[in-house]
Amino acid sequence: MPNDNLHSIIKLQNDIKASKWLSAFLPKEKRQQIKELEANLANMIHLIESFNKYFSDAGWCAYDSMNMPLMENAVKAYEADGLDAGEQVLIQYYQTDVKDIMHWLKNKAKPFRERYELIKCAFDDHFAERYHASIPLFLIIIDGAVNDYTKSKGFFAEGTDVSAWDCLVGCSDGLTKLKDIFNKGRNKTNHDEIRLPYRNGILHGRDLNYANKYVSCKCISLMFALADWINMKDSEDVRKQKFEKECNPPPISESLKKIKQNAIDRQEIQKWVKRDIKIGETISATPTIAECKDFPYLLPLINAFDAWRANNYGALSVWFKNVFSYEQSDKKRAGECRKLFEHKKLISYELEEIEERALALTKIVVLVKWETNNVNHTERFEFGCSYQQEDGNMGYPWKNNGTWILIPWKIQGLYK
Repeated sequence: MPNDNLHSIIKLQNDIKASKWLSAFLPKEKRQQIKELEANLANMIHLIESFNKYFSDAGWCAYDSMNMPLMENAVKAYEADGLDAGEQVLIQYYQTDVKDIMHWLKNKAKPFRERYELIKCAFDDHFAERYHASIPLFLIIIDGAVNDYTKSKGFFAEGTDVSAWDCLVGCSDGLTKLKDIFNKGRNKTNHDEIRLPYRNGILHGRDLNYANKYVSCKCISLMFALADWINMKDSEDVRKQKFEKECNPPPISESLKKIKQNAIDRQEIQKWVKRDIKIGETISATPTIAECKDFPYLLPLINAFDAWRANNYGALSVWFKNVFSYEQSDKKRAGECRKLFEHKKLISYELEEIEERALALTKIVVLVKWETNNVNHTERFEFGCSYQQEDGNMGYPWKNNGTWILIPWKIQGLYK
């Protein structure tokens, strides 16, 4: 049984059990899908529980945006060769691959966004193995960011509540446990190496031999966990309402109507055929709006780049809404958009790849060139374009019940 805080996972488990009672009346294909879903869910629960069991005492916790293959590889290494082997997997990631997702911190949580220049300095020291400098700065950033968010106390202060509903960081082996470990009193000067970021001992000068990759990497992991916590805490009320709505079944008449409509929708979905889109043949590399009649998923991208070229940050922030999803208001998103793009003068863009992955989802790769302070940049961006209803669920183009929404998949180059 998963942690009591993981309400969505528990509900999914119960839904699978209920489906199994009815499986005798389902087609063989559906029964197989239920078995696969049950097995995948069980594996995920086992992985999360194993990770926290093996590594929480050593200063790591599973968080919601953590790379699942990373978690799996760490668990496998632990089970094969012990704690140090498992930690080496985690340290390797936080010393190298984490560089590609640094910008997640600013995208997920405003307190980290406001400290992003300091965060980049700390990362520079970390990647250069100047751990004596990176670790105190990471700890200062963490304390200040949480203090700003709670408007009362930093992460390491007694009484700071870092729980959150229905998320990994809110579990019993999540942030609360790390907070208790890292906040231990360090009342004597210690010359021995430590491998945990004891805040009091490091910042008060009692733990002298703190500068190593273990402590620095655990500080980074903690920052990502805290960014997830802030993000999940901000969405807590909305997530609870959605969960409660899903737990209260609609009247039978409404359910029967929905089942009938779903059958019609499935027939339409089955009619869909993936097209082979060749840039330069099927459509030009720099298409106009008029050329996109049969490719409506390209319109948000073209409109976004037109807004960028015109320095229209309000319009650009609408088309790139998911780039600034951490802001709740249109005005704030426009402000963040201006900060990111006002010094970037668009030179050109060209489509490189279009892959229609499903009826309501297309992958788009575009080569973009811009100039900043007389320096030219060329980056390859990857977007998903999804047809969504107003509530965020998948829409059906033939019903005209949604809009095409750009989803940034790989745009790290914007933040260089």
